[in-house]
Amino acid sequence: MSEHKPKSTKLKPAQEPAIFFNSQDEFRKWLEIHHEKETELVVGFYKVDSGKPSMTWPQSVDQALCFGWIDGIRRSIDKERYCIRFTPRKPTSNWSEINIRKVEELTKAGLMKPAGLKAFSLRKENKSGIYSYETDSVILDPNLEKQFKANKDAWTFFMKQAPSYKKAVMRWIMGGVQEKTRQSRLEKTIRESETQKRIS
Repeated sequence: MSEHKPKSTKLKPAQEPAIFFNSQDEFRKWLEIHHEKETELVVGFYKVDSGKPSMTWPQSVDQALCFGWIDGIRRSIDKERYCIRFTPRKPTSNWSEINIRKVEELTKAGLMKPAGLKAFSLRKENKSGIYSYETDSVILDPNLEKQFKANKDAWTFFMKQAPSYKKAVMRWIMGGVQEKTRQSRLEKTIRESETQKRIS
């Protein structure tokens, strides 16, 4: 997967229409039915500011991992929407450290399906951990970043810290498999930053 946030490119007119899911449960149901016979799916997302219900990017990645699928490049549709193409993961695809940890947690939670476990078992050691939050730029989920920026004192303090610290904290936040875990970690970071303290 691309654990770092997918790069955004302008959607080409020839692209097929995206399918929007209000929740990760809806996407999971689609994967349950189609993951073995379909070769790709363009998933649409509404941005946080649109105010419309939408599955988030991290949620979509979690569900894709469960069924052995992978997300690709992010493409802009308009000011409110973007889309990402999902496809079955190839045995030769790269595995990041964050996704390896996610699969372990998803397995413990009983969410991994046979196709996802098979894709994980076929990974090559020389293709594991090649790119990840440790090596690529780290980007918070848009919704989490919006919450962080809403607390100006906390955000200002955080942005003044060394790049290595910021990357480590954002990696820690985004490393949570469950959305509630990521939310809890963000809230802790905001509390500490607001009082001019670092996460220890």
